[in-house]
Amino acid sequence: MLNRIQVSGGSTADMQKFYTALYHAFSSPNIASDVNGQYRGFDNVVHTATGMTIYQNYSGWDIYRSWAALMALAVPDVMTDVVKSMVLDGQQGGLLPKWSQESSENFVMTGDPGPIIVASAFAFGVRSFDTAAALSLMDKSSNGGTTQGSPIRGRESGYLSQHFIVEDPSDSLEYSASDFAVSQFAAALGNTSLASTYMTRAQFWRNVWNPESSYISRHNSDGTFLWPVDPASSTGYTEGNAAQYTWMITYDFAGLIDLMGGPATASQRLDHHFTQVNGGLTTPFFYIGNEPEHGVPWAYNFARNPAGAARAVHKVMSDGFNTTAGGLPGNDDLGATSAWYVWAALGMYPATPGADTLALHGPSFPSILIQRAAGNITITANGVSATNAFVQGVTVNGTATTHSFVRYPDVAAGGTLTYTMGASPSAWGTGAGDVPPSFTAGATPPPPAPVLGTNLARGRTVTASAACATSEAAANAVDGSLANNSKWCSPTSGASLQVDLGSAQQVASFVVKHAGLGGETTGWNTGAFAIDTSTDGTTFTTVVNVSGVRSSRTFHPITARSARFVRFRSITPTNNGNTATRIYELEVYGAGSSGTTGPITSGIAGKCVDDRGGATANGTPIQLFTCNGAASQQWQVPGDGTLRILGKCMDVTSSGTANGTRIQLFDCNGTGAQQWTSNSATRALMNPQSGRCLDDPGSSTTDGTQLQLFDCNGSAAQQWTLPQ
Repeated sequence: MLNRIQVSGGSTADMQKFYTALYHAFSSPNIASDVNGQYRGFDNVVHTATGMTIYQNYSGWDIYRSWAALMALAVPDVMTDVVKSMVLDGQQGGLLPKWSQESSENFVMTGDPGPIIVASAFAFGVRSFDTAAALSLMDKSSNGGTTQGSPIRGRESGYLSQHFIVEDPSDSLEYSASDFAVSQFAAALGNTSLASTYMTRAQFWRNVWNPESSYISRHNSDGTFLWPVDPASSTGYTEGNAAQYTWMITYDFAGLIDLMGGPATASQRLDHHFTQVNGGLTTPFFYIGNEPEHGVPWAYNFARNPAGAARAVHKVMSDGFNTTAGGLPGNDDLGATSAWYVWAALGMYPATPGADTLALHGPSFPSILIQRAAGNITITANGVSATNAFVQGVTVNGTATTHSFVRYPDVAAGGTLTYTMGASPSAWGTGAGDVPPSFTAGATPPPPAPVLGTNLARGRTVTASAACATSEAAANAVDGSLANNSKWCSPTSGASLQVDLGSAQQVASFVVKHAGLGGETTGWNTGAFAIDTSTDGTTFTTVVNVSGVRSSRTFHPITARSARFVRFRSITPTNNGNTATRIYELEVYGAGSSGTTGPITSGIAGKCVDDRGGATANGTPIQLFTCNGAASQQWQVPGDGTLRILGKCMDVTSSGTANGTRIQLFDCNGTGAQQWTSNSATRALMNPQSGRCLDDPGSSTTDGTQLQLFDCNGSAAQQWTLPQ
């Protein structure tokens, strides 16, 4: 069995750790059928298996993330019998097993992992089992089904009625993860109805995302979020905490990253998370010793930072595993943790349980051979070493790719992955189109996060009120990092922090990262503050003034203006009465630093979206007009969900949501009235706050017709092409 994967060229210690891990991964489940094929089933009856080996003993919650796909890839013959056994267990006992010992279901841990194990095996090529029976058992679990007299989804009723589980947000995520796997499996079998139903439920994860705390959070009984959030507290979570479970959105990292504020913020948060690699249940850090965190290193790939994944993976491999008798970072959980190590050494990981995606970070050995009946997979890594750990380039089956992932079909019949490795991060995998796929069907995706460009404040000269401690000085607020308590803290009443940008710059937005993003209680997030700008450091103008806030990350777009100095003033330092101001990052961004500019053309030929008369006064109508190339038709699409022209934003009048609400020009203010989501299929521009679309009233062709909100209907009056 160990010969199924051959690695060579590494150090003796690395070889020992790899084959120890592979041996452990093969240790469970266990053969339950006798030499004559007899075994005791989940109905407590002795059966006789023919043409297969019966396996039993599954710790489903542990093994669905890393172990299932590894077995399907490396030992598909064994995994075929494992899946067949699970389906038989379900047919005899009632449902696919969750956490079973021999022929008894013990119902340990949360969620419904059986469908994920089966769907993952299918995604990685296991086919010779009763797929129709498997899908029926998956669906039965969500519809009152029981196994050996008890349900696996005991909280399904509340989950379906409220679209989240009040008692435990981590259990809610487990249900949604299982729903995603069922959706993928149903779609592969051609059952589009079930696929759609379960994909809609999979998107329930957004209901446990707290937009103020920026964490997966607990609810009160009335449906409101519990406040404040302590990211390190395990209370109300199953073997984890808010900081750890926030990354368990493996099938929609794109949505999670947009809600966080974009790839840069996500990478900063991941850097903070990997401060420790076996942090336990009560720190806001990574915990390799428990399975919900297994896929987190590859969240970097989705954040366009595969070098971050390489750093994190190698840190976990070196700090969490060794060759001594106690060389594991914790309980191996029937080979689950060891399976993680095998994937890490192979240079790839099944980042989305239930799907066929393998996120890449680069292998640990220069030569790897995975021997499979369907065709061998050969992996070579030119120049790889402990110091050359970053991917410079990859070819898949002889063709170069910048994608930081492959899919199982790329190697199903055999294949070759060839890496060039180097000592420093490269541009490989950092493009917007290079990230692994996210699955967004089932709900309207979150608005795209702002694509803000360069942080003008990073590394600049900064002065501030007295610090709480020498390690919490003002420079921490402009160092680009959330890790290692890198914050400015001041006990001074009315504390302020001032950044010198070095020269006058066009400034258009600010991002403030508060205590919560640094893993501290969200009760310490700033409650009220102002941001001022100046060209000379003496005369300041207040451009942001907010109160009653408690968010961990705040974004503040303004009408673009010239500024050299930016000053943050704390008015109410926290939202729980604490008197110290804590700011992890003050970021400043320029106007037009990213995005595209040009006309927004209508589905009605020859017409464009126009700012009436090229005026800049608040309330100026946004209208339909013959395309003419004028400045009044040059719209900027900065990537933050807004549509901008002449320094202002397209706005729904008075934040209205009713049909017929007029569209106007207004100062950019970050409200939902200025958010627009483009649907590439229908060409609609939807305002998420209202759920309605930008509309040309009555499909008018008359110049000067003011645009409005109206129910989305797919007509030419609602078709708009953004500048490319």
